[in-house]
Amino acid sequence: MNKDTQIVETVAGTWLRFPNSFKKSHCLVELPDQISLNINVKNGSVNVYKKDGNHVYQYIGDVFISSTGNQLQCSAVSVQNPEEDRSLQQSDAS
Repeated sequence: MNKDTQIVETVAGTWLRFPNSFKKSHCLVELPDQISLNINVKNGSVNVYKKDGNHVYQYIGDVFISSTGNQLQCSAVSVQNPEEDRSLQQSDAS
């Protein structure tokens, strides 16, 4: 298909397409709504990917999960889609 992408197997045995820069961690899970989670059990981070219009899963942010005592802590960091940046710039210029 596209030589700039690779296909990677999830824990459920399905295959998803990612950019060549994608590095699979310990557990790759596909969720509904075209979302996938790349889970790193060593540092508690979860890389979040969403399928684009070309059926390639693109990185959209991270979720970090940790606990202290009986408290669960969760934080999220998202990246803005470069395509959205371009459309915002175009609409600002009009």
